[in-house]
Amino acid sequence: MIVDLRYHVVSIVSIFFALGLGIIIGVNLGHSANRQMEKQLERLEVTYEKIREDQKLLQASIETKNIELEVANQFQKAILPTLTVNRLLGKRVAIIRTNNSVDFKYARKLVNLLRQSGAEVTSITTIAKVFDLSKQQFRTELLDAFDLPSTDDKMVIGALSSRIIQIILKGQGGSQLLYLQNQNLVQLWGDYSRGPVDTLVFLGGGTRSESNFQREIDLPLLDAVRKTGTTVVGVEPSFVTESYMGTYQSKCQGTVDNIETPPGEATLVYLLASGKKGFYGIKDTARALIPEFKLNY
Repeated sequence: MIVDLRYHVVSIVSIFFALGLGIIIGVNLGHSANRQMEKQLERLEVTYEKIREDQKLLQASIETKNIELEVANQFQKAILPTLTVNRLLGKRVAIIRTNNSVDFKYARKLVNLLRQSGAEVTSITTIAKVFDLSKQQFRTELLDAFDLPSTDDKMVIGALSSRIIQIILKGQGGSQLLYLQNQNLVQLWGDYSRGPVDTLVFLGGGTRSESNFQREIDLPLLDAVRKTGTTVVGVEPSFVTESYMGTYQSKCQGTVDNIETPPGEATLVYLLASGKKGFYGIKDTARALIPEFKLNY
């Protein structure tokens, strides 16, 4: 049971206010009123002591839970390498980040996890802004830069998404992506000339509604990935307020909605290593917290 300490403070203040008022009235009403106030005071003192005892018990319970939580966290961190070491040997992975309201450090943390698991991570491509094709000069330059046909906007976005995915997967140079970076539409990290990629991880979810462009960005990119048959897993941190899990579950072979935690990290490695499907994490969209891990997967 959660005890609201602010409620107790207000209660205590109210009690002593009533007590002071009662004393004043008692002085004016005589001995019988004072006797009543003495009884009331005794009851209030008992109540006050009970509140103090409740607070002590609550504090002790909180400290115990904090110790248990810290032990659990330490255990998770200690066992994570056993579950992930060398599980992704031979895998070549690229990360596509689609919402910049979540700090870039979470993408870097993914890189460290995947590399420690034996995978080669070639790049992190952040695409968090919508391509505004209403600007004619930009539209013309974009079509020229990517050699795209001049069709309706939806077709152009689809063709552009396919070209971006092909560039990342082939790993034969990202000079065309530099145009988008110069337009402040993407952020590039890594080496786009390190050869082909066989696995993609989409890192989505956001903390601001105005940065939620999963329909405009994620869906066209994921549709392009599906056409290639490439393994793709969608992940997001547990703390995001704008969840992408619905979109990712409809397009990815697996999802993890608590990727910043040791259970989420172990689950991602499991999904990539085993090739199995599953939707994992702590949110309502998850089917289970974690897979049934086997050390020989």
